[in-house]
Amino acid sequence: MPRRLAPSALLLACATACGETASSAQTAAPDAAPDAAPTDARRVTDSAPVDGASAQDVGPPPGPAAVLPLVSRDGRMFDAAGREVLLRGLNARVRDVFDVGFEDGRLPLIPVERFTGEDCRFLAEQLGLNLLRLPINWSAIEPTRGTYDDTYLDRVGGVIDACAAEGVYTLVDLHQDAYSKEIGQDGAPLWAIQPPPTQLLGGPLTDLEIRRLSAQVIAAFGSLYDNRDGLSDAHAAMAAHVSASLGDRPGVAGLELHNEPVSFQAPRLADFHARSGQAVRAVAPDLPIHFEPDALRNLRDAAAVTHPVPFGGAVYAPHIYTGVFSRGRDNWADADVQALEYSTRGTRVEADAHGAALLIGEYGIDPRAPNALRWLAEEHRLFDEVLAGAAFWVYEEYGEGGWGLFDNAGTADAPMRGALRTEIARAIAHPFPQAVDGRLVSTSYDADADTLTVVLDVAGLGEHWLSAPGLRWPGGVRATCDGADVEVRAGPGRVGVRCPGRTLTLRGAGG
Repeated sequence: MPRRLAPSALLLACATACGETASSAQTAAPDAAPDAAPTDARRVTDSAPVDGASAQDVGPPPGPAAVLPLVSRDGRMFDAAGREVLLRGLNARVRDVFDVGFEDGRLPLIPVERFTGEDCRFLAEQLGLNLLRLPINWSAIEPTRGTYDDTYLDRVGGVIDACAAEGVYTLVDLHQDAYSKEIGQDGAPLWAIQPPPTQLLGGPLTDLEIRRLSAQVIAAFGSLYDNRDGLSDAHAAMAAHVSASLGDRPGVAGLELHNEPVSFQAPRLADFHARSGQAVRAVAPDLPIHFEPDALRNLRDAAAVTHPVPFGGAVYAPHIYTGVFSRGRDNWADADVQALEYSTRGTRVEADAHGAALLIGEYGIDPRAPNALRWLAEEHRLFDEVLAGAAFWVYEEYGEGGWGLFDNAGTADAPMRGALRTEIARAIAHPFPQAVDGRLVSTSYDADADTLTVVLDVAGLGEHWLSAPGLRWPGGVRATCDGADVEVRAGPGRVGVRCPGRTLTLRGAGG
């Protein structure tokens, strides 16, 4: 999420504890933008909740575009039909799911928006995406030690079902920012803060960077990763309970163990991941388990892989904010493409060292920054190059940095969704192969030629499903297979194409 620690501050905080060295790793024009995009004005406080309808009630999208169980294998993602899958989407903090409120009179930390079935549909049809990364919080799952709130998990399930009905997968993310809402922004319950906090904090949140560096936050992270008072064991049991409750739900893309861990020491973070990952694996043998490197990667743009994860079915899920929160920390004012290439190509090197699939759990830039569109275009080009899944931060945000796809048409006390930031939304609507019957060799989108090109090896006879964002191709698409025109079958924001050859292209119907 936005508002990161200043690099010098965080590096100073861990100066005596950090011994890792960064691993080494090794100019496209911005995406073209078609005309017209919808807007959705509404009061955040007045919008309707997720209706909770299940995918079985509503019915899946047509044909093989329906969500199917996923597995991570051989550094790639596959669905139950054996197709190779790429997951591209965005993050959304959802009211009644993202836990930043209090019952003792303290003000909520930030405004949190509704995310409805209509939003899932916009994500799928207009943006051509197939993934929601959904942050949830330990504080709401287990407010009292040893007692899980399954009513809360049912609300999480309602979001999952609403998106599955639109052909969109959900990655369930055990999220934290500055460890806990009690002393930071969100994450662990009060009982899991050791030593007990000297001061409880409330909202409105205006000092997140200071909170991230506070002594009680740093100490709490250390206690969790050192398993003080059995805290790491408790986290593992909680993660296993979430997996058992939600892991078999249609549309679940996996569980992420811990957002942006702050450990400073590779061995203890590795032990934490092992403990939680193995607990999840015991109850969910095939569920993809997403894990992140130390959050220092957001500052260094690289991570050393000294302790590969000890469980199968893993997905490496680092974040990319290169030039935004690293280097000049100035929204990539220097437009240094090589820095982006170093960081993003390095994620593939790191994922391969773990033997894991790759999904960039967060990436983003202030949408008002002068270089925002070019930064996004370069990152999408690089995600294609390294065959990475990715989730944009963030769908909607009216506190803190004011990021997101929509302007704020209200005030701090009465947030209201304003106009769609059309150029940013079109940049996110970057076509890609969602599921292919065969082995994916490469994917690329040429904005000037308005053409998606997908190269396959060992292509099958089944249907490939490619994103066809309404914001980019409102008039439909046409396809070729090894240069010959082929029919397309339309789905919501995607098309099905049969191509037993090696090269598949998709472009606007008028191109």
